[in-house]
Amino acid sequence: MTVRQETEREEGEEREGGQEQEQGGDLSRPPSPVPGCPTCTELAIRRDDARAWFNGSAETDTNVLLRRHLRQEHGVRSSAARYLM
Repeated sequence: MTVRQETEREEGEEREGGQEQEQGGDLSRPPSPVPGCPTCTELAIRRDDARAWFNGSAETDTNVLLRRHLRQEHGVRSSAARYLM
């Protein structure tokens, strides 16, 4: 079994068991803010502004901050994070 297949299997088990909410493992896709959360909203606005000004570095930085906030405050995590830590 490849790493990708194993990751997909584990993600399926976590969703079925309801243990954790998944954000997804694709780090090339921007994280989604939680509706109604002021911090998520602020970070999403910062990211949109950075994107509008073609500032890829600031956009990436904001995505990192949003992923960290989602993990720490909302229990949402990226499945790729387990391989990076």
